[in-house]
Amino acid sequence: MQTTRILLFPLLLVLGTLAAPASASAAEAARPIEVSKTRPATVRLLINRAGSGKAMDVRNELDVPIEATLRLSRLVNVAGVRGGVIRKQVPPRSQLRIATLSKRQSGYPLMYRHSFSYGLIFSPDPARRLGNAAVGGHAYALPWRGGPFRISQGAGGDYSHNTPKGRYAVDVAMPVGTPIVAARAGTVLKARDGQGGRFPDPAGNYVRILHDDGTHSAYLHLQRGSVVVRSGARVDKGELLGKSGNTGRSTGPHLHFVVQKKIGAGLVSIPFRFAQPVESLSNVALNGD
Repeated sequence: MQTTRILLFPLLLVLGTLAAPASASAAEAARPIEVSKTRPATVRLLINRAGSGKAMDVRNELDVPIEATLRLSRLVNVAGVRGGVIRKQVPPRSQLRIATLSKRQSGYPLMYRHSFSYGLIFSPDPARRLGNAAVGGHAYALPWRGGPFRISQGAGGDYSHNTPKGRYAVDVAMPVGTPIVAARAGTVLKARDGQGGRFPDPAGNYVRILHDDGTHSAYLHLQRGSVVVRSGARVDKGELLGKSGNTGRSTGPHLHFVVQKKIGAGLVSIPFRFAQPVESLSNVALNGD
């Protein structure tokens, strides 16, 4: 199964001097974990003592699977693992042992350098996929409260909706501070809340939501400090995500809404429809024309 990944955290570089083990056990199985309901879900690399050595576990508190990447280098007195990359898929809400470090020779320190990163796996359980026949068939609720508002740029717009990633996106002009809600239930892939102007991200502040068929919807240019959901949270249709803004590459206050899916190595936008009468949203593409 092909997957698409988004690296969420910068690499964490650590120089360790340990009395520890070193083998990546391919037979390790993930074990379920309890996840707090009072704080944001996270993904962490845990390094703990295991006998006379150290064990490296990945704890995935998210509701979506991840691919964990552990890079080992500058190994001194390490047995069982050579310098290189270990990649493991970690199921949702689980913890998985990805490496165990041990000494090659007792009486001498074990030294290494490591970095850790992870990426979300967009495609859910294949049994839950709806298939190509369902693409564009789901009726999305309007992702805002209030209005009516006008479409400032529809599908295929010359200004910025002219690439595969954004061809079927829609821009809706609205005042800053308009409540933005989930157009469809799903799991938050990623949320940004701290950007105050055009840079560094052209998308500004945003929320991305994974749906059960493997597609995801994106809500861009949100107001700084308004996003109320975090990565890993499950949201219902109509649930508040944040407020509209004018951050990122934006010529005026608006919401950029797009539905995307993975094709090959990248993401492309796909046609979608809204549940309310189309006449009020005349520029929205419904069937890819």
